Amino acid sequence: MDSERELTLNDYLNIVKRKFPYVVVFFCLAFFAVIVIAIWISPVYKATATILIESQQVRPDQAKENYATERFAALNQVVLSKDNLLKIAERYKLYGLDKNPNLPRELLINSTRGNVSVERLRAEPEGWEGAATFAFNISFTHYNADETFKITNDFVKLFLDENDRASKERVVETADFFSNEEAKRRAELEKIEKEVTNYKRLYADSLPENKEMYVGSLERLENDLRATQREYSATQSELRSLDVSLESVKAGVGLAAPQDRVVAPTDLDGLRLELAKQKSIYNDNHPAVRVLQRRIEQLEKNTVDTSGKTEPTKNVTPQSVMVAKVQAQIDTANSRLNSLRQEEATIRAKISQTESRVMRSSQTEGALGAMMREYENAKTAYAEIKTKLDNSRVAKNIEMENKGERFVLIEAPVFPEKPIKPNRILIIAAGFFASIAFAVVLAILMETLDSRIRGVDTFASIMKIQPMATIPYITNKAELRRKKYIVTYILLGILAAALIFTFIVHFFVMPLDVLMAKIIARF
Repeated sequence: MDSERELTLNDYLNIVKRKFPYVVVFFCLAFFAVIVIAIWISPVYKATATILIESQQVRPDQAKENYATERFAALNQVVLSKDNLLKIAERYKLYGLDKNPNLPRELLINSTRGNVSVERLRAEPEGWEGAATFAFNISFTHYNADETFKITNDFVKLFLDENDRASKERVVETADFFSNEEAKRRAELEKIEKEVTNYKRLYADSLPENKEMYVGSLERLENDLRATQREYSATQSELRSLDVSLESVKAGVGLAAPQDRVVAPTDLDGLRLELAKQKSIYNDNHPAVRVLQRRIEQLEKNTVDTSGKTEPTKNVTPQSVMVAKVQAQIDTANSRLNSLRQEEATIRAKISQTESRVMRSSQTEGALGAMMREYENAKTAYAEIKTKLDNSRVAKNIEMENKGERFVLIEAPVFPEKPIKPNRILIIAAGFFASIAFAVVLAILMETLDSRIRGVDTFASIMKIQPMATIPYITNKAELRRKKYIVTYILLGILAAALIFTFIVHFFVMPLDVLMAKIIARF
């Protein structure tokens, strides 16, 4: 045929008419193959179960999405581990393991994992106070319905058991961890407390908290020192005045005064009045008040000594009495000066000791502050660990009593009575049209390989001339009979082939009644 000439629809119809027996044969063979394939394909069954992640029953707050996602992902990794997948494949002899026990482990694991489907579901809350609900589906697909159902149940049991085990193991490990941490932090806190106690005991006289007390004490000691110094100066002035009086008495100056003037009650009463006046103005530690008190004590002592004499003193003159009186006052003043010197030395020693304590307090303040900061940090850390330990113990009790978050099987797997694939009706319908197209294409292909000239248009395109008249092909009776014989032989051949095929299948493969029952079951 001329390849340059374009075929029209009429040409294609003519080709189909001429090759109709071949089209019928090709169609029958192709459609028969499609039917065999549709029947031969093994059915795939699927079983599905739904597990709900139930929130805790003790506390009101609902499960959070990130926690549910992490828990679901962790369990998915554990349940679908290589060991579990391999155990299931070996238990049910999947993928031809019963016929070939030496199948590669990776092939079994990958095949089993490919047939397992775990899908997380999330239901949105209803209303403002609603809480999201989390669940997931577990599905398994396989060619055997009974094995599919059993394997799905096994995966559900693995998820539930693993969740229960992991939950209890997790809370126990958490409680043990925080218990150990609490013991460590408690020991550390006790160690720091002991160090602080020893440090305070070692530097008990120079602790920072006593610094203000020492400073106040230092101020009081300085005031006492100044008062003692003023009293010392006043006593020195008094002593100088008494020295002058003693010289005057020895020289006979002022002896006209009567002898009893020394202990006259009027002088003692006047000093007492002056003392009362000074006390109304100053305190008891004021130098003026203390001088008046010592004078009154000395006069009272002299009065007692004078009144207690039983025998009159011989050779007593007014001058000797005055000298004795003034000398006694001088001795008292000297004794008071010595006492004031000792008191001043004592005050200065106390001031030096207090200043030393203040200095040591400043030095120990830094070290003690660092220790106290470390103690506070350890105390805070211990309080946090103690709180976490209490929470972990509560969580442990909740899990052990099955009051915490748990997995609940809300939809158990149902035995798959019908396969999910293949759709044999769809395959046969698609195969029917595909067989027609296949037969027509083969007929056209055979026509293109045929070099004979057919039709007026083909002859005109080759000869480049248009024929004046066209004489149609005249079919004789012999040709008609031959065509009928060919069609009959073809039909008989197809029928014979079908009968032979049916005979072989019935006696060597499977009885026809069983085969028909299986075919009906497949559909």
